[in-house]
Amino acid sequence: MKLKFFVLTFLLLFARGCDFYSTGLWFFDDPSGETNPLSRYLGFGWTGLVVSNIILCGLIILAFYYYSFRYRRSKVSSPPVSVWDYVSLSYYRQKGKFYQILFKMPQDRNILFGHLGYVLIRITIFASFLATIHNLCQYYQVPVYDTFRSLVGRPLYVIYTLILLAFFYFSYSIWNREYLEARSEWNPEKPAAEE
Repeated sequence: MKLKFFVLTFLLLFARGCDFYSTGLWFFDDPSGETNPLSRYLGFGWTGLVVSNIILCGLIILAFYYYSFRYRRSKVSSPPVSVWDYVSLSYYRQKGKFYQILFKMPQDRNILFGHLGYVLIRITIFASFLATIHNLCQYYQVPVYDTFRSLVGRPLYVIYTLILLAFFYFSYSIWNREYLEARSEWNPEKPAAEE
């Protein structure tokens, strides 16, 4: 777990550095083209973006540290039948409450913080590399990317969709892993790895 923590933390810092490098290629010439919401809507300049990213990366690393070294999956009160049952039991202590994940905080916030640590570091790495590729291809006017841009119209919509899909994928990944572990506790004669 220590190795994975250091590798993913390094990848996060490297990916954020790549994003800053690729953004900096043209940011100083025309900062109005920056699509980062902190810059576009809140008026953050380069220094504001650097400071806010240091704070956000620090919080992501803290959450991932918690997941890697402190987080323990909670025991559920009854055997989960599905991933959705497991999440409902873990977050809200009863089955059939998965839909509440859209609008209600879990009863045990340590579970949420642990899961966010797992998910956010992976999404941020993925999103940073997507942004880097987008910025570099746009800056250097790569013909294949220009063709892609003409086909999709707004490549940022594709990038945001990929980030959202990655969020769902990594969330489901941690939920499913923990569900299989919880199910094997309730059915010890059937190890989760055999299915």
